Formats: sequence, structure tokens, C-alpha cells
Amino acid sequence: MPDEFVAIDLETTGLNLETDRITEVGATRFDRSGWSEQFSTLVNPGQPIPREIQELTAITDADVASAPAFSAVAGHLAEFVGDRPLVGQNVQFDLSFLATEGVYLPGRWYDTWELASVLLPTANRLNLASLAGLVGVEMPVAHRALADAEATRDIFRALLDRLDAQPRSLLLELRAFAGRAGWAVVDLVDDALGRASDEPRDELSVEAAAAMMAALALPPPPPARITLTPREPAEPVTRADIDALFVEAGRRTDLFPGFEPREGQRAMAQAVAEHLALGGHLAVEAGTGTGKSLAYLLPTLLHAVRNDDRVVISTHTLNLQEQLATRDIPLAIALVEARTGAPGALRTTVLKGRGNYLCLERWAEVRADTRPRTEAEARLFGRVATWLPQTETGDRGELYMTSAEEPAWSQLSAEGTDCLSRRCPFVRDGSCFVLRARQRAAAAHAVVVNHALLLANAARDDQVLPPFRHLVIDEAHRLEDVATTHYGATLSMRDLRELLESSGDAERHGHPGLARRLHAAPLDGGALSFAAGLDGIAEDLGRVVRRAREALPPLTDALRHFGREFAEENGGGPSTVALAAARRAQPGWEDVEDAAVQVDLALQVVGDRLGRAREHLQVVPPGTLPDLEQLRTEAARQIDTLAAARETLRAVVLRPGREDIAWLTIGEGDVRLQRAPLEVADRLDADLYAGRHSVLATSATLTAGGSFDYSTRHLGLDDPTTLEVPSPFDYRRAALVLLVDDLPEPGMPGYDNGTQEALEFAARAAGGRTLALYTSHASLRAAAGALREPLLEDDIAVFAQGLDGSPGRLVRLLMERPRSLVLGTSAFWEGVDVPGDALSQIAVARLPFPVPNDPIYAGRAEQYEDPFAEFAVPQAVLRFRQGFGRLIRGMRDRGVFLVLDSRIVRRSYGEIFLDALPDCEVRRVRADGIPDVVTAWLAR
Repeated sequence: MPDEFVAIDLETTGLNLETDRITEVGATRFDRSGWSEQFSTLVNPGQPIPREIQELTAITDADVASAPAFSAVAGHLAEFVGDRPLVGQNVQFDLSFLATEGVYLPGRWYDTWELASVLLPTANRLNLASLAGLVGVEMPVAHRALADAEATRDIFRALLDRLDAQPRSLLLELRAFAGRAGWAVVDLVDDALGRASDEPRDELSVEAAAAMMAALALPPPPPARITLTPREPAEPVTRADIDALFVEAGRRTDLFPGFEPREGQRAMAQAVAEHLALGGHLAVEAGTGTGKSLAYLLPTLLHAVRNDDRVVISTHTLNLQEQLATRDIPLAIALVEARTGAPGALRTTVLKGRGNYLCLERWAEVRADTRPRTEAEARLFGRVATWLPQTETGDRGELYMTSAEEPAWSQLSAEGTDCLSRRCPFVRDGSCFVLRARQRAAAAHAVVVNHALLLANAARDDQVLPPFRHLVIDEAHRLEDVATTHYGATLSMRDLRELLESSGDAERHGHPGLARRLHAAPLDGGALSFAAGLDGIAEDLGRVVRRAREALPPLTDALRHFGREFAEENGGGPSTVALAAARRAQPGWEDVEDAAVQVDLALQVVGDRLGRAREHLQVVPPGTLPDLEQLRTEAARQIDTLAAARETLRAVVLRPGREDIAWLTIGEGDVRLQRAPLEVADRLDADLYAGRHSVLATSATLTAGGSFDYSTRHLGLDDPTTLEVPSPFDYRRAALVLLVDDLPEPGMPGYDNGTQEALEFAARAAGGRTLALYTSHASLRAAAGALREPLLEDDIAVFAQGLDGSPGRLVRLLMERPRSLVLGTSAFWEGVDVPGDALSQIAVARLPFPVPNDPIYAGRAEQYEDPFAEFAVPQAVLRFRQGFGRLIRGMRDRGVFLVLDSRIVRRSYGEIFLDALPDCEVRRVRADGIPDVVTAWLAR
């Protein structure tokens, strides 16, 4: 490895390579001993620096007015760097900007983010400031080129020291992954190996790899042979218990600083306590600020530990699941154990779906696979190798991961494995992470899951979760959507083609299909009979897979032709065609059916041959094939996937049922057949609620039009007791609902321009601090394009979902830079939590009615005499209330809720939306009157 490096950083007028220019260059030449020298200069970009960039970097137009152009400093920079390796934080950004200026530095480059992502596998964030804190580097100045380059230098040196400290076996693992990807980090690993010893740097031996797996730190074993046996009759949680728990909360200022009794919270806790004793179904709407988590946790946890009983708590969002696990449940446990006088007696755990856990068997296969890898795969696999000795759970939630690395995780996760049923080696020795998660759940009084896992458990007759009699469904308003997805299915023609390729004798992306692997499987001389049988099966399987692949294009073409004829325009995105009975009577559908019959028959034959292969593999003696377990697993997985594909093909095309909604989706590169249940209420009642002593459904939004009927009916709750707990917030003081009454209605000429202008007025008046909620991605993009430049004149940045990052990133940007307007769609209508004045205004561009041509909505709407009033309006009201709930998140918050859809004042149903809101001040205003009203309200 070279003796010297150069850390570099650039400041620019923005992030666009085509339009933005460099404003400052900072570089530092250094070695590992601590020596360094610097290069720094401002650069005149030849164009104005945007205000937000000036604010971020403190570099003004005046600062660069007399600075040289980049062309004048390019040669000096190239000379300073020479052929030394470059080091940078996301260094490709800097290299790309240098390339646009014609500067191509010849040395290798190393990215501190990439290296840190492997060596710090459980970090939450790895931006420069976060990374500096993690490795102990001081960073007094940020977003100046030389200061950032110096911080990058010190971080890089700290990471090299950390790399040197890794065990030799881990370094060999990292070297193998980096080498297979051609990743420059391999040089750094080689240097660390050389520092550690003079031993050869060959691939990790099979014996050494097995020793590493055997030496993995395992999670502590669950308490031995703990079985919960509910007490009969149960000792009830009384009102005196509830009162005592809240008294304890007020006394524990270390846990609840500034605790204030909330009558609604206490009332909900008492209702839940009675519900646990009496049983049945209970629906509770708890307004924002109620503290509903603690309200249901205290009685349920006390009941569970007192009666040796179990409760399952299900949420929709990962955020709430983590909040419960890391904050709310530990607080509740402290109060409950103070009441019972038995510290440590209450056991809780979080159980996730298989896809969240690392499969050690698949990890062993990946490590042994010498195929070329991408850098994303090398990063993730190296990170997993670093993480494994540290983790007790194997839960991906502990692991830093980017969206680009998600496909690599799918190669390692336990999703789709049958390890528990066939007892793979890691199950047998007790190291399987899924097994251990199940064992912790079996010993727990409270198990936290998400709705998807809860429904998967119901579908498998309670084989996923341990037995439980009490169920709490938080975020209950999302259960119907999750159940619709769970009970539905999608058959992608592209995925089906890839499944067939993975079953046959072809090779895809360097990976041979199952038939080829069976044909080439080496067998020892004592098993020639098995060899002969397996060879014939492989040849037969390859032949029928080829026939099935030949049958697939005619079906794809028939579906695409039919879909294009009947699909509605969808703004350039995927088109959908509802497959109702009348549509199936149209010309062209018969061609679809004929092609589907041929595919179904071909898939049946492939499934039969796969079954024969699996049966043969089951009788092959252990040790005969080196990949025997892997081949068995692959055959079983393909059989199950193929059976599901056939079931969907028949349910959508060949044998459609009256209880299903079916539709066709046509995208640029794929055609998909999809189905969903007409309703899920009966299935939830039969699969999920049956046999439970108590079921609690709770959310901040369960009522529409002042009634629980819509929600409880769609959730399948049987004659539930209901409780509405109002928010403790003083909305008359906190929130102004502003209705703009002079804008064109949605769909009318001038609507888009009118709402954009009104939103510009509002964002200026609030000084940014605004979230605009849209129901259409096209409208959102149009607004972003129209508002960026005008608002930038007032130093207000516009960030749009899908254009400027993920919802999580945009929320962070709003909190870090309140002078912002964030434009969001569905993900922002709920779950966004920005307390304080960073979010002081929410604008609703359009009332959130369901899309009329959405197949699921259209199919379910047919069940109502008046679909709009009985179905569309209640659905939209619940969504509207969720959007409003983003505004006031704390007792001191204050804000404006701006409705730009004039139908709320012009149509009779507008009153239903307004009546659904808390008791707020409501005003009507013309668009040009927005600034004065917003400014005055927020200034109070």
C-alpha cells in the first residue's frame, strides 16, 4: 500500500453535475504517522451561489468574487495530488465534479463511508459528522472544504487502525469478498494482513471458516423450560391497580420527567383492564397526545405477569414497534414490577418475520460461493462478517443497510427457508437465529409483532407465534390494508420466467439452474445408482422447463394486448385493467384463457418433475453430495413458489371466484396478474380473532362521521365495546383550520396553478415550516417544479418526495432546516412526527378520496347502495384526520391546517370532514388573503 494519501473535499453550488460548479477545494496530503500538508482555495464558480448553499457553507458571492476560476487552480491541485490514492467521504461525488472540469486524477481512491460501513456495522448514520463522532474525531467546522478534508483524513486513519485490530480470520473474509468484487478496499485489507503476520494471504480455508462459524457468539439461551400456564380463574387488574400504577408514574421523575396525569389515558387503561377480565372485542380511538401505548401496556403487562398469561401486541410501522420495544415497554415494566414487587419477572420480546433474520446456512453458502460479486454485495457481506461476532439476535434491524444493498440481504435472510421443519445443522446445534427468536417468544409474557407477521401466524394456524389469548392491535386503521395484501397475490410474468430459468438447465447471471446443478452434481464411486437416477431426472426437468418457457411468451403477449386495449391512461406509469365479469366477455380474453391453459399445464409438469427431484434427493445418503442440503432446500422452495404461481394464474384467469377482485397491471418491463379479497372482515374474524379471549383495536383514527361503524365493520370486530378518548391538546389555542374558498375544484382549469400559487403564499408566510400533502405523484412533481425558484428567492428550500429523497430523509431535512417546504404523498399522511415549530403548517392540496379506477376500491364499492357516501367519504375522512394529526404533536405546538381543495366549502360532504376534526378555530379565506392570516396566527 502507498505511504501517502490525499484526502479531498469540494464545496459546490449544488448537487447537479450539469448545472452546478465548484466553489472551494480543500485537500490534505498525509501518511499514517500523523504528518500532513494542506492545499486550499476558494473558486469563482462563474454563477451565483444559492442562498441555501451560502447558509450551509458560509461561502458568499462576495467571498468568491475575486477568487480564481477552477481552470486556474486545476494544475496546482493535480500536482499536489500526484499519483497518490485519494480518500474522501462519498468521494465519487468529488471525482465526478472534477471530471466535469476535465481533471482526472490517476491514483486509486478509497471511500471512508464504504470502509466505515463494514467496520462499524451497527451505525445508524454514516455521514461525515456522525462518522467523526463514532471514531472520536473532533470536527469544529463543517461544510468547508479543507476542514472536511482534514476530518476525512483523521477518520480514515482511525478506520485503518480499526482494520489492523481485526482478527486475521475476519480480514481473510473481507479480503475474499472485496477481491471477488474488484473493490479497492482489498489493498487496505492486504496491508492490514501484512502488518498482522507474514503468513500467506490465501482464501480462508474450509476448516478455518468452519471454526469461525463454531466460535460465533450466541444469544443467551432462553430461560429453561418456561411454559406459560394461564391462571384460571384469572386475577383481574382492578381500578385500584390502575390508580396505583399512575401514582407510581408520577413518583418516578427519573422515568417520567414532568409527568402530568391525563384523564383520557387513565380512562383508557381502566377500560382495557375491564376488557381483559370480561373478554370480547374493544375498539378505542385515542386522540393524539393521549399516551395510548402506556394506557394499554400497563393493564396488559400487569395482567400477563400476574396470571402467567401472554399478550401479543401488533403494530403496522417499524417506528412504533421500535418505540414500544426501546422506550414504552421498559417504562411500563418498571411501573408494573414496582406494583408486583417482583423485579425481573416480566419477560417481553420482539418477534419479526423470517426475512429480518440472518440464515446461518445461507451465510455459509455465500461465503463458499466464489462467483464474482458487486461492490454492494461485497460491502454487505463484509459488514455481516464483522457484525456476526457481535450480534445476539441476527436481526437486520441492528445492521446498517442501504437500499442498494437490499437485494444482497435477500441472499442471506431466512425468508422462505424451511430450516425449522427439516432441522438444518444450525437448528440442531441451537445457533439458528429464527429458532432462538421463537424460543424467546415462547418464554415471554408480551410479544411485539407487526401486522404482516400476525396475519402470517393466522394463516399457519398459530404455528409462528406461541399460544396467546390476548391480542392488542395498535395502528388498527392499517390492518385492513395489510390483510388485503396478505390474502391477495401477484403473479409477475417476469418473475415466472426467472423462476423457470432457475429451475432448468440454463445459466442466469452466472448461476446455473437447478437441473444443471443436479446434472453436474459430483457423486462418489459408491453411489453410482444415485448418480444414474439423478442424471435422468435432471435431463427430464431441463426438457419440461424449456417447454414451459416456450409457453410463457404467448400468454404475456395476449395479456399485454388485452391490457393495452382496455387500460386507462395513467400518466405514463403502469396501467391497470379491472378483470370484472363484463370485461372478461370482451374480445381478446379468450386468447388469454387459451394461452393460460397451456402455461398451467406446462407448470403442472414442471412441478411434477421438481417433486421427483426432491424425492430422489431425500434418499441420497448424507455426505454423498457436497451441496445436498442446499439442493433439497432449493427444490422445496421452487415447488412451493411454482404452486403459488399456478394458484394465482387459475384464480385470476381460469377459475375466477366471486370473492376475489382481479386485475391486470401492465408496466414497461412486466405484466402482472393480481388479486385481492373482496373483503377481509370475515377472514380476520375466523383466522385472527377466533379463540382469543380479548381483542383490542386502537388507533388515533377509528371514527368517521362520529361513528366507529365503518372501521369496526371493515376490521371484522364482533359487536365491540367502543371508547373514544379525546386528545388532551387545546386545539382552540393550537390549531387554525383555514379553508381557501376561491380556488377551482380539482380537475377544473386553473386548479394546479391556483393551488401552487396559494401554497407559495402560505410557505412564505410561515417562513417554510410547511408540509404539503398530495394524493398524486404527478401533481407533486408539477408543484415542485413550479415552486423551487420562486421560494428560493425567500431562502425557502423545496423538497419533494421521490425527487429529493426518502420520506425519512425529507423529515430530517425539515427538522434540520425549518425554512423548507416538503411535498409528500401517501407516506406523509400518517406516521410523521415533527414536534415543535419546525413543522407549523400543513397544506392539503386535495381531499384524500380513493382513486375511482383503483381495482380494489372499485370492486369493494359495488357492495354499497351509495358507494360514495358509504365507502369513499368515510375512507377519505379517516385519511384526512391522519393528515391533520401530523400538525400538533405536543402541548406547546401551534400551527395552521390549510385546505386548498375548495370542495370542502362547496360540497355538502365538506361538513363531514370538518366535523371529524377536533374543536379548532375554522376560517374561510381567499387565496390572496392567506399570507396575512397565517402570519398573524403563527405570531401569536
